[in-house]
Amino acid sequence: MPRILFGVTVPITAQVFLRDQLTALAQQDWDVHLATSPTEGFEDLTDVPGVTLHALPMKRPPAPLTDAVSLLRWISLLRRVKPDVIVASTPKAGLLGMLAARFTRTPIRVYHLRGLRAEGLQGLPARLSWASERLAISCATSILCDSPSLLRKMRDLHLLSPRKGVVLGLGSCCGVDTDHFRPPSEAERHHARMTLGLDTDAVVVGFIGRIVSDKGIPELLAALAGIHADSPNLAIVLVGPEESGDVHIPQEAPWIHRVGSVEDVLPYLWSLDIFVLPSLREGFPISLLEAQACELPVITTDATGCIDAVVDGVTGLVVPRRNVRALTEALTDLVSHPDKREMMGRNGRTWVVDHFRSESVRSNVIGYFTALAGA
Repeated sequence: MPRILFGVTVPITAQVFLRDQLTALAQQDWDVHLATSPTEGFEDLTDVPGVTLHALPMKRPPAPLTDAVSLLRWISLLRRVKPDVIVASTPKAGLLGMLAARFTRTPIRVYHLRGLRAEGLQGLPARLSWASERLAISCATSILCDSPSLLRKMRDLHLLSPRKGVVLGLGSCCGVDTDHFRPPSEAERHHARMTLGLDTDAVVVGFIGRIVSDKGIPELLAALAGIHADSPNLAIVLVGPEESGDVHIPQEAPWIHRVGSVEDVLPYLWSLDIFVLPSLREGFPISLLEAQACELPVITTDATGCIDAVVDGVTGLVVPRRNVRALTEALTDLVSHPDKREMMGRNGRTWVVDHFRSESVRSNVIGYFTALAGA
């Protein structure tokens, strides 16, 4: 029975992206282990069938003394578990897990690259982040990237050799449950709008994610403010936590609906006409796939990861990062053309079902790990 250990910095990553994959591996006779910090959400992972959970404290920001202690704990854990395969992702767990795995000579060391934190940083923090990526990569025997553009970026930066690194299928880390994420009935759409206090004839634009500048929220609000003057029936729904306070959202604008964190985003997607993710960087944004699975047209940027999650002109529109004018034009186009929204929505649902169903992505991932262990 091959033994595999996954490592992520915080439990929410495992809950959102790994839970089903861990269960599927255990069902296929893998001895599955998961290491993550004993922080919020850790207890929710104790009931994952067939998975041994390990509490391994880690801090997300750089913390030399704490990181040194965490590295020693990683080494101790790997010596006890003796996995055939380690899969570490997210910046801190990726770095410490790969260093410890190299030190303990774990035979198969997979660094799962879910995005590039350094793309959102400047100055010394950016340099430290790039150095961390290089070190983690140097310790790995395999590099798994979530998207083709992420793999290209790594090669363009000479962080990966032309022959190193792999993307499974068209990308994505976990795919989409297309039975859950589906178009709403008229009654479901009406109820979703009534719950949010939205007019039935409003054109509703939505965003789901962290309400921070890295996600392009300032540009989105600027673009929508310009359009709203000529389209008073326009509304926006912002779903997600306001983490850093680096975004100013006008309190006096009744057309801006702030929801905060929710357990299930589906009812909010059902209330929308257009989904927008103007992010500056991603690994592979699942929110775009979930929106398209609900037959929503999407607008996103040419950022790493984002560009892989939409077919430009077919399932949605792609605009340059930080370009308020281009974002305004794209929004105006879709707000003004309901027939175009409907066509792109249908195309998006078909594309996601064909390429990103969670069962297909999970099968690709398990096949990849199985091939590595066999080799």
